[in-house]
Amino acid sequence: MATIRKLPSGKYQAIVRLKNLKPIYATFPTKTKAKQWTQSVESDTALARKLASGGDMSLQQAVQIETSTGSYKCLIPYFNDWIDTYIANTDILDKSSIGRLKYWKKKFNGRLVTDINPEDIDDVLLDISDRRTGSTVNRYKSNLSSVFLAFNKDRLYKRLKFPNPVRSEFVSSFPENPPKNRFLSPEEQKNLLRFASESHWDRLYLLVLMALTTGARRGELTGLTWRDIDFTQKTAKLSKTKNGEPRLLPLLAPVIEELMRFRLNNDHRIFPSTVDPHREFDFKKAWQLALRQSNLTGLRFHDLRHTAASNMVGANRTLFETGTLLGHKQSSTTMRYAHLAHHHTSKMAEDVWKQLHG
Repeated sequence: MATIRKLPSGKYQAIVRLKNLKPIYATFPTKTKAKQWTQSVESDTALARKLASGGDMSLQQAVQIETSTGSYKCLIPYFNDWIDTYIANTDILDKSSIGRLKYWKKKFNGRLVTDINPEDIDDVLLDISDRRTGSTVNRYKSNLSSVFLAFNKDRLYKRLKFPNPVRSEFVSSFPENPPKNRFLSPEEQKNLLRFASESHWDRLYLLVLMALTTGARRGELTGLTWRDIDFTQKTAKLSKTKNGEPRLLPLLAPVIEELMRFRLNNDHRIFPSTVDPHREFDFKKAWQLALRQSNLTGLRFHDLRHTAASNMVGANRTLFETGTLLGHKQSSTTMRYAHLAHHHTSKMAEDVWKQLHG
């Protein structure tokens, strides 16, 4: 139970009383900050125990933060605990990212978040680079950086002003091979759709068709629920995307027709697991079989996104329009498809010449 009282000085004193613990006091310049502090303490039993210990700042996790608005104590989380918190509160992580995060968790198990330094990180990355490609090592690095970024954005921990150690100049960067973007020809697309329609999983055709027509990522599609589909407007709403911004996917008539075969009016996934309809279906076996039948062995599902972009550019749509469909936040990301838009540049040069010289 918490109480807040105004002091003669004009500041606010917050008092938290929890069962079997001594009362915990803290002073703040505003009532709002006092409320935020009481909520943090009441929701964290470990923090409450530490603060009720009588101000013993020799405890490993306890620190006192001095700010312009006053001072208060908080606990620095262990890295393995913070990794678990990050994974639990980040919805856009794929299985590979979670695997890499668990690797970092194992490496820094038992360490406080703020005790991890650039040299520690660089040693691990160099060790990984002996077994993995540069692009893979950089993904390990990027995933870890996101963990520290979330720590520094946390309402409580951001006041520690802890620099992200991954961004230090002492942490190595690793050269990557140029991205291999594969684009399916119209004939290859037809073959893949044909064998997908014959799959033992009755929704593989719908999944592939949506990927080719919307350019959406695998996780974006498998994360859709029936609540996200607007059959009137013929759109699917992506609430959470890779760049953090919501986006609407256009649904073409063939997609709407296929969706109607399975239509429900609930919050189940459109591509549901046979065990839990709120989880996605693991379509790996169905996908691999369709690829073998189509003679497309080795094709990544993400290549359907590249193919959707290729279809757009091939239909004389601009790179800006293509980037809009794909949900690119920066135009530089769409420039990987610039070589496909040669007809635009040729026509532009021709139009300029005619305008000037007739």
